[in-house]
Order: sequence, then C-alpha cells, then structure tokens
Amino acid sequence: MHHILLVDYSHHLVRILGSLLEDNKSPFVIKHHVSNSSEALDALSKQDFNVVVVHTERYDAAGLWLCHHIRQISDIPIVLLGGRDQFSLVRKALTYQVNDYLPAPFKPDALLHSLNGLQDRLVPAPAQKRSALKPPIQLNGKAMDSTHVIRVVKAYVRDHLHEELTLKRIADMLHFNCAYLGQKFKTEEKVSFNDYMLQERMKKAKHLLLTTNLRIYEIALEVGYRDIDWFYKKFRACTGSSPNAYRRQKANTA
Repeated sequence: MHHILLVDYSHHLVRILGSLLEDNKSPFVIKHHVSNSSEALDALSKQDFNVVVVHTERYDAAGLWLCHHIRQISDIPIVLLGGRDQFSLVRKALTYQVNDYLPAPFKPDALLHSLNGLQDRLVPAPAQKRSALKPPIQLNGKAMDSTHVIRVVKAYVRDHLHEELTLKRIADMLHFNCAYLGQKFKTEEKVSFNDYMLQERMKKAKHLLLTTNLRIYEIALEVGYRDIDWFYKKFRACTGSSPNAYRRQKANTA
C-alpha cells in the first residue's frame, strides 16, 4: 500500500477521497490527515509517507508555503488541488517541483488518475544513468524538469481557450525564449503547440455542441474563434463535418 498524507485546509476532502480510494480498491490509503501546514510538517518529520496531497481551495498562500517547506526537507511527490488564480498558482507550484496540479473544480476521478500515475515513481527503480534524465529548464533561476514547465503551458491553454492564445504570449509570461519553449513542448508532447491548442479547442467545441444549446457562433467564441467562417473550416478539417451536422449526427445516435 502507498500511504498518503492528506493536508485538507477545507476539512471536507478526507471523506470523499477515503471513499474514492476504497471503492476503487486503490493501492493508496490515507495514512494521516491534517488541516494546517504546521501539523503537516510535523507529521512528515515523524512518519513515512509515499505522497502528500494538498487541498488548498481558498488557502492558496498556505498551500504554497507548505509545498515550499516540504521541498526543503524532502523530494516526496506532491499533488496540489484547487486554487482561485489557477495560472498564478500553478506557476508558483512549479517552483516547488509539485508533481501534479488539479485546478478547481476538480473531479474525484481526476485525483484518482493522478495518484495512479505516480505509482511508477513510488517503486524503487533500478539505478539509472544520470544522462537518461530529462535536462532541466531554468525558471526564475531554478532548475526545473521540462515536464513541469509543459504542464504549466497545457494548464494555461485549457483555462484560456476563449482567448487569442499564442506560444509567444505564454513564453513571455514564463520568461522563456519562444522557440526554445516550442521545441521543448514538441519533444514532450510529440505534437506542436499549435496542433495541441487546436486539438483542445476542437475537443471543447465538440463537448459544447453535445451538452449545451449554445449557437454555433457562441461556441466559436468560447473556443477562441472570432471569425465564424474560420471556425467552420477548422472544425470540418478536424471532424469531417460541419458543427451543425456533428450536433445532429450525435443527437440521432444517442
């Protein structure tokens, strides 16, 4: 079993997470849960855990302070949940080598998926040559694994699909060279930044077509297209049908 230290500032995640782990016969179990940062650090100094889950909700500053101090004493995996200013939070969390970040509101199943994704890191791996590790990226003078940087980029894209996004805009926010960040993104994701952004926009457009009564031009705006004709062209190229035909077809086969 993998032991979780749950830091739940809101006091209500422990029951939800406990039931979720039990119902899914997860190899993870909540070994201990606390409601403030000082208790969390005290527990880490006295007991062994495999992962720390920090639920910040309205307590962003406290959660980030805790991540900072955990990293001063341990490289234990940290999963950070919630937050009001998502991009600001995830960018700061990156500095503390947070292993995963689930913005609010998050689904319990997403947390379960995140924990399952950590399992390989929790099992002692054979000795690896240092050259096999991913080269770090410099952010604000700190060396960061490129995976964490790309996680920030992807989180920002998902949260700002309705805006006119460019890689240069995000690179400027993160203080990166645009070409360098684009290269790292393609290396990590096996797809270019623009193709990833298009995939996410079309994914959201299809979801809105099937789950809302929004008009096509409204959906186009929701996914960042001010030119309705360009949205039609991109949607048809990705799906093989127009937005209206896609909505009708799915409705008839439901």
